[in-house]
Amino acid sequence: MKKQPKLILRESAVLDMTRDVLPGSFVEMGAGTGHMAKIFLDRGFHGACHDIGESSRRIMRRRFSDFKEKIRVVDDISELSEGEYDYLLAFEVLEHVLEDRKVLQEWVRYLKPGGLLIASVPAHQRKFGKSDEIVGHVRRYEKEHLRALLNSVELEDVKMINYGYPITELTRALSNKIIASDESYENLDQKQRSIVSAQSKPKSIQKTLSFFGENLVTPFCYMQRWFYRWDFGDGLVATAKKKLT
Repeated sequence: MKKQPKLILRESAVLDMTRDVLPGSFVEMGAGTGHMAKIFLDRGFHGACHDIGESSRRIMRRRFSDFKEKIRVVDDISELSEGEYDYLLAFEVLEHVLEDRKVLQEWVRYLKPGGLLIASVPAHQRKFGKSDEIVGHVRRYEKEHLRALLNSVELEDVKMINYGYPITELTRALSNKIIASDESYENLDQKQRSIVSAQSKPKSIQKTLSFFGENLVTPFCYMQRWFYRWDFGDGLVATAKKKLT
């Protein structure tokens, strides 16, 4: 499956935010098919993954069959030990969760004191549209909304960048137009849409992606860096430390 332009831009932004982060143990919540976990494993990290979708967990177990002791996929987060991990990863997950504070507070329990959250979410509620609804989003985040959420669950020293500008202004509008009549997720509820969207994109989006190569997007990975500090792009990448006491 070809990567969407926003995924390529997000991967680049996450790398920029974590370039100086040393390898350690991580737990990734809402890991989907394990795409981001694989990136961290290749950087020398190790840990555990969870996703609410049973089919997604099966995909991850197949994907990580050669990694053996470096990664485990758990069926329930109660299988994890509290305060065990150096890093808590959650990429494009919180926007799918109705009670985001309650769930995030539960996740943070598995992070060591002084450990680091690394997360991403879509930005700006005013941009919420069909492309959000079809994949099970319930919201988009403003910078201060996200900062307040993180600070409310024992996290501090929040750092954020806004990624994607200027190309996501075009791709988001194009995406909303392409899927305006897409009915491929029509019979799925919000939870099912969230699970399926991690495994495959709507048919109309897949067809459009066949015309785009990753090389076309790569220059914008460099360009977006000029705008990280400004609140323009379509997504946020954030880090925050768990309080020591």
